[in-house]
Amino acid sequence: MKTTRISTTTWIFGGLIVLLALFILFSLWNIASTTDFGESDFMIYWAATYLIRDGQNPYNLELIKEIQAAQIHWKPEVHTMAWNPPFLFLFLLPFAWMPFLVAKFAWLITSLLIVITAAWMLIHIYMKDASPRAKLTFVAFAVAFPAVITGLYMGQVTFLVFWGLVASLFLIKKEQWFWAGAALILTSIKPHIVVLAGIYIVVYMARQRKYQGWAGLAITSMVGFAVLLILAPNLISNLMGETSVASGRWATSTIGGLLSYWNITEAARFLFVILLPLPFYMAMHPEKFSVEFSIALLTLINLPTTFYGWSYDQTILLIPIAQIFSWLSRSKYRASIIALILAALAFNYFQRVLPLNEVYYVWVPLAWWMIFGITWWDVSLSNQRLAYKAS
Repeated sequence: MKTTRISTTTWIFGGLIVLLALFILFSLWNIASTTDFGESDFMIYWAATYLIRDGQNPYNLELIKEIQAAQIHWKPEVHTMAWNPPFLFLFLLPFAWMPFLVAKFAWLITSLLIVITAAWMLIHIYMKDASPRAKLTFVAFAVAFPAVITGLYMGQVTFLVFWGLVASLFLIKKEQWFWAGAALILTSIKPHIVVLAGIYIVVYMARQRKYQGWAGLAITSMVGFAVLLILAPNLISNLMGETSVASGRWATSTIGGLLSYWNITEAARFLFVILLPLPFYMAMHPEKFSVEFSIALLTLINLPTTFYGWSYDQTILLIPIAQIFSWLSRSKYRASIIALILAALAFNYFQRVLPLNEVYYVWVPLAWWMIFGITWWDVSLSNQRLAYKAS
C-alpha cells in the first residue's frame, strides 16, 4: 500500500507540473502574439539572421528595412541594425527559419530557459551548501531581476553572453576544460561587457596548463566561422559596414557614457583599459583569488567601466550577486545587507516606470559594487575571527 501511495502522489505531482508548464506556455504565447513583448531588439536580430540565412549582408540597413517590411509587416520610425560580431547570427539561425511571430515566442521561451539554467549553474558554483529555500530564492530572484525582465521584453541576446560565461565557469569547476573554452564563444556576441572575465579565463587556462580550453575556443570559433562563410561568402567584407555604427557615441549605462552625456569627457569611455592588468594578476595568483571569486569580481568591475553597455546588459550582475548570496549565511550583518538588496531592487523597479535616459541606470552596478564590498569585508572579518579562535 505504501508503494502505491507514493506512486500515486508522484503521478499527481507530475501531472500538476505538466499542467503548470502548459499554462505558462499558453500565457507566454498569448503575451507574445498580442503584444510587442520580446519584439523590439529581437526584430532587428531576426531580420539580420534572415539575411545571412539567404547569403546576404546582415549589416546592410536597407536590406534589414526590406525584411522587416516584407516578413514582419513593420515599418518602425527609427531603423537600426545588429552591430554585434557575426557569431550572434550562428546561434540565432534556427529562429531564422521560423515565421517571425513563432520565432519571437521561441526566443522568449529560450531566454527564460537560459536564465533558469544559468541560475542553476550559479547555485552549483556558489551556493552548493545553501538551503533549498535559499536556492529557490535565488532562481526566483534571477527571473525577476529588473535587467532580465527588460531583456525579455526587448528580445535581447545578452542572455547568450551571460549563459556562455556562467557555463564556462561551471565547466572549469568540473574540469571539463575543452567545453569550458568552447562555451566562451558565446561571450564574443558582446565581448565588451565581459572582456575582463574573458581575459582572466584564457590566462587562467594557460596558468593551469589546461590548453584543452584554448583548443575548445579555437575549434569552436573555426567551425562556427566556416558555417557562416558557407552561408554568406562575403561576410568578411560585410563586417566593414559594422564599424561605422559600432563606433558611434552611444549614451549608455556606463561611467563613460554618463560623463559623455554630460559633455564632461570622452576619455572615461576607456576606463576598462586601465583595468586590463587586473585579470592577469588574479589569474597568476590562484592561491589568493579563487576562480569563482575572480569571475564575480571582474564581471562586477567590468560592467560600468566598459565603453558602452545598456541597462539590460546588467543581467550579468547575477554572477557577482550569486557570490553575495553565498556569503550571506556567514554575514554578521545579514539583515542589513538584505535590506540594502531589497532597497536597490525597489528603486530599480521604480526607475523603470520613469521616462529617464538610459545613462541613469549606471548607478545599478555601482550599488552592487557597494553591496559586494560590504559583504566581502564582513565575511573576511568573520573568517579572521574564526581563524584567531582556532589558533
